Amino acid sequence: MDERDKARIIPFLCAAFCTLVWGLSFAVTRGAVRQIPPLTLACLRFFLAGVLLWLVTRKQAVPLRPGDGKWIGALTLSGVTLYFAFENIGLKLTTASHGSLIIATIPLGTELVLAWRGRRWPRAATWLGSLAALAGVGFLVGRDRGMASAAGDLLMFGAVGCWIAYTFLIQHVAGRYPNLLLTAWIMLAGAVSLLPAAGVELLFYPWPRPDAAAWGQVCFLGIVCSAMGYDFWNRAVPVLGPSTINTLIYFIPLVGVAGGVVFLDEPLTLNLFIGGALICCGVLLARRG
Repeated sequence: MDERDKARIIPFLCAAFCTLVWGLSFAVTRGAVRQIPPLTLACLRFFLAGVLLWLVTRKQAVPLRPGDGKWIGALTLSGVTLYFAFENIGLKLTTASHGSLIIATIPLGTELVLAWRGRRWPRAATWLGSLAALAGVGFLVGRDRGMASAAGDLLMFGAVGCWIAYTFLIQHVAGRYPNLLLTAWIMLAGAVSLLPAAGVELLFYPWPRPDAAAWGQVCFLGIVCSAMGYDFWNRAVPVLGPSTINTLIYFIPLVGVAGGVVFLDEPLTLNLFIGGALICCGVLLARRG
């Protein structure tokens, strides 16, 4: 093993760690929303993550450039406020397995948007991949012995759309600020933006009294998935490059399904196998095209 390979070991382990915890986050979120209302959970998660990242990045703080405030606001809205509103409410109504597989269509949606923005007709592989993924979604929506609902599955598609928007919006400020500092701003702004919604939510839900397990889930989502996850990912990407990173991302749905089955006793049905295989193969086909 040469020095270059040795230098890649720790970044690879960091990226693999992110794949594991982000995949498990679907099961953890679904478990947490049983005791904590969805928007309140998102607010707690990002307040915790934002404070931790602020503590890490406060010494590298730089002033916000004129005109960038609107982009930070748009990133907060798409990547935190709306994304996690859709995801957390969706996971209250559907399974972690369905949620993780539907989120796996984000690369496919991104490819279609890229084709539209470039005013070009998507390639045949992209169309075939899209049809396969849509067929896979058809096997999933609203099924799995009553544990999943069509409303929950459709809400997860709202999260897909939000993250695709975030992917394109981030290009307006990428490289202007340190990555973790930018992430800290977005997470803190996201927590603040979720406060009014969480307050309204508590008027309709009984006041939550989460047990120790639920607070542990909040800490896992805020500290491990958000603060540590973003930090580790940002460290790994420059060393490993996009090819390796994109390969690891495809394991997130697999971990998500496994987490739902192991930790939440979600059923392993034929529809789940067929739908998951079609979605994953469709996305891979479209990306290769």
